[in-house]
Amino acid sequence: MSLSIFRCLIITILLLTTNHLFADNGQPDLWQVEQNGNASYLFGSIHLGSNDMYPLSDAIYKAYSNTEHLMVEIDLKPEDEAKMLPLIQKYAFNPTVPLEKRLSPEGLALYQQACQKQSLPCQQFSTYQAWFLSMQLSLMSMQKLGYKNELGIDKHFLTKAHQSKKNVISLESAQSQFKLLGSFDQQQQESMLLQSLQATKEDFVQLFDAWKAGDDDAMLTMFQADFEQSGAKAMYTALFDDRNINMTKQISNNIKANKSLFVVVGAGHIIGENGIVELLRKEGFKLVQIQ
Repeated sequence: MSLSIFRCLIITILLLTTNHLFADNGQPDLWQVEQNGNASYLFGSIHLGSNDMYPLSDAIYKAYSNTEHLMVEIDLKPEDEAKMLPLIQKYAFNPTVPLEKRLSPEGLALYQQACQKQSLPCQQFSTYQAWFLSMQLSLMSMQKLGYKNELGIDKHFLTKAHQSKKNVISLESAQSQFKLLGSFDQQQQESMLLQSLQATKEDFVQLFDAWKAGDDDAMLTMFQADFEQSGAKAMYTALFDDRNINMTKQISNNIKANKSLFVVVGAGHIIGENGIVELLRKEGFKLVQIQ
C-alpha cells in the first residue's frame, strides 16, 4: 500500500477508533511522564469520533483528574470560530486562479473523473486551495463512515475543561496550522488532493488491523511507505517531526515549571523514533505506558 503523507494524516485521525481506545493487548495509548516524582500524562488523540468510544477507560479519566492543566494542540472555543474566517480567506482560498487551472493536466483529468464518479459538487470548489479541499473531502468521507468532530477526543476533554474551569494550554495556534498547510507548493497540494480522492476503505482496515495487534512497527512502515517520493518527506518533516520538537519543548518546559499536565495530541505525534515519547525520554523524563 502506497500512502501519501496526507492519507497518513487522515488515517491517523481514525487509527485508534476502537471501543474505549484499547488495543487487543489491553494497553491504552496513555503514558505517564515523570520527573523528580511529579507525574504528568500524554494521551494519543483522534480528532473525530463516535458515540461507542465513550465512556473512556477509568485509567484515562483518573489521569485527567489528577492533573491541574489540560494541554492540547489548539484550544478553539465556539466563540473563536469567527476569528478563523480571516485565516481561511488568507490561506485556504485562491479567488484569482481557478483550481482547475492550478492542477496539472494529469491531475485535472483524475480530479474531474473523481468528481463525476463520486457525484461531487466540484463546480463549487474552484476557489479552494488544493490542500483545503483535500481536507474537506476527507472529512466528508469520514463523516459518511459515522465519525463526528464533536465526538473527537480533543473536543471531549476541552468540553470537560471548559465546564470545570480547568486551565487549558495550547501548543499551537490556528494561524500556525493554517500557515503550515498553506506553505506547501502546488505539486504537494495536488498530491494531497488526489490521494484524498483515491483513499479506500481497505487503507483504513490495514491500519486498524495493525493497531488492534499493537504493531507500531507495521503502522510506521505504512506511514513511511511513500515518503521517499518527491516532496513527501519534506511534508512529513514539516507536519510531524518539526512540530513534535516544538511540542516536546513546551511540554518539557511546563513540567519543569512544576505543572502537572494531561497532554492530548494526535496519535501520529506520539509513535516512532521522532515521536514525543522518545523525545521526552531523550530529555531525561521517565515514561511508562499505563496498563
